[in-house]
Amino acid sequence: MQLDNPLIVQGDRTLLLDVHAPLAAECRDALIPFAELERSPEHLHTYRITPLSLWNAASAGFTPEDALATLDRYSRYEVPQAVRFWVVETAGRFGMLR
Repeated sequence: MQLDNPLIVQGDRTLLLDVHAPLAAECRDALIPFAELERSPEHLHTYRITPLSLWNAASAGFTPEDALATLDRYSRYEVPQAVRFWVVETAGRFGMLR
């Protein structure tokens, strides 16, 4: 648990970014490749990881391991196992159909 970290990862793949945390700007930039911004009120921005956002990231060369490393780096609490599994499974489907 890193209480100074800016990101809270929820089991429904919603990411809450505390914009007043020390690493908030760095975290925001790291989320851009694989998460979609849903809301950005004054104090807490909401992002979501979706199949489309992961597929877009994969097409740009961003791996599921990159996404999980970003979540681990900036998350205030442990990343839920369900999110880890979903990211690997969903991103792993990229490029399977031809």
